[in-house]
Amino acid sequence: MDSEVELILNGKSLGRKPAGKPNRYIASFEVIYEPGILEAVGYNEKGIETSRTVLKTAGKPAAIRLTPDRNRLNAKFGDLSYVTVEVLDAEGNVVHNADTNIYFTASGVGSVLAVGSGNPVSEEMYVGNQRRVYQGRAMVVVRANGEVGNIVLTASAEGLPSASTVIEVE
Repeated sequence: MDSEVELILNGKSLGRKPAGKPNRYIASFEVIYEPGILEAVGYNEKGIETSRTVLKTAGKPAAIRLTPDRNRLNAKFGDLSYVTVEVLDAEGNVVHNADTNIYFTASGVGSVLAVGSGNPVSEEMYVGNQRRVYQGRAMVVVRANGEVGNIVLTASAEGLPSASTVIEVE
């Protein structure tokens, strides 16, 4: 027996297909779209589950989440924090089809250095205070200005409540 992948849509198995080295680690399924939960379960050669990935249908955009890679910066070196920006539905799922334009402001002892997304064909500038999310996500780079205190990064978009995060600068 070779490794396999099972696809499960809303609790119903759509079958198993081989996915090991002879198949170039690829298992293909034809599935008619249905909102809900899609799970891919990987099994090893002995039929034991080794991995599981879950995708859940997202609702309409309802919130913005800001997640800094670092909550504390060093003021002395003009340190940077990379803040992940995500558009979420009411249940906290990333809305992958969102293309919301988000505006950023930084107050306190830092500033917005750059904005970006993973969009390979975007012509938006990396400098500035706004960015259209790509697949529900973007990134903001915040820089400390050499003083001790806090940086408050705020993100706002039309139709969504604003979100803020605080980054300490020591």
